[in-house]
Amino acid sequence: MKRAAGTACASLLILAASFTAAPFAGAQSLPAEQSYVVDVVNHSRLTLDEVNLAVARHSDPTIRLITQRRVTSGATASFNLGACSDVRQFAASAFIGSREVLHTGNINPSPTCRTQIEITQSLTVHRKAIP
Repeated sequence: MKRAAGTACASLLILAASFTAAPFAGAQSLPAEQSYVVDVVNHSRLTLDEVNLAVARHSDPTIRLITQRRVTSGATASFNLGACSDVRQFAASAFIGSREVLHTGNINPSPTCRTQIEITQSLTVHRKAIP
């Protein structure tokens, strides 16, 4: 069920992204707001079958789930959460099979618009804002 919901959310986000409106002729484009990026670095010796990021936004009352599958030892799963000012909170979790091996709890966004979550060899979590 968890995987089906994550797949459905990811599919909807991809579908929604493909239907962006083109600016009308003569319109001046505004500079794009910086995106909030979360990097989950796997320093463990294990391959994580799934890394999920649950995101709460100011503009959307629904918490959205973003998933990356098969994050090998030494790899980084990067998540682009969209406009930095719109991110209210997020939380990361990782699974091996159906077993959740880590969960961060709620994280408030950093003013630098970037957070790195490091998974250690003992499957503990360290997080830091990236300047």
